[in-house]
Amino acid sequence: MLMRRLIAVFAAVVLWSLWVLCILLILPVLLNVPGEATPGEIALWLAVLCAVVTYPIVLPVLAVVKAWAVRKSKPTILAAIHTVTWGAFVGVMAILATLAGAFYAHEQARPVLTREEGFTNSYANAILRQDTTWMDRILKEGADVDHPMSLGSTPASMSAGFGDWSLVLFLLGHGADPDRKDDQGRSVRTLAAKPPALPRNATEAYALDGVRKLLSKR
Repeated sequence: MLMRRLIAVFAAVVLWSLWVLCILLILPVLLNVPGEATPGEIALWLAVLCAVVTYPIVLPVLAVVKAWAVRKSKPTILAAIHTVTWGAFVGVMAILATLAGAFYAHEQARPVLTREEGFTNSYANAILRQDTTWMDRILKEGADVDHPMSLGSTPASMSAGFGDWSLVLFLLGHGADPDRKDDQGRSVRTLAAKPPALPRNATEAYALDGVRKLLSKR
């Protein structure tokens, strides 16, 4: 009988220890938020640390003491153990609920990009990847083909500045304005007339010729 109880206690300790290990491995990742930790966040971390370490150790001890109190018919001790057990449970749940609230507050505090800012980032990524398929998706989402980018440029003039003439040809085909100037006075037309650099490969050279032919008709 005693051996069975010891095995049960040992199994409980092992299971709870694994739970503690998982929590301790996960928490640093979850709490890795931008900025310096506030005193409240540090206190919360310490409270969670104490809860996950202490709670699984205390429960088996209380179980052993409860079994002894039952055998010895100690109602006062049984009542105290019952109170401590539920108090510990409520305390741990309160700490975890506070932790969940802190995570929620951090999520709510994160800046949310507007639709226009999202288009700007999407266009910039598409230009970086030289991806016309991505650009087509952006346009289908409702973005303006002449969406304002940095320094007053448009996706077409920005692509021209980088020598991505295949992108420029694609955007012109979707109605991009070749004469819209950026803050430096450059436009697709002026950049096509005097490219900042030679085309990087045959594909871009062919696309540049296509851009020039298209512009000659406008």
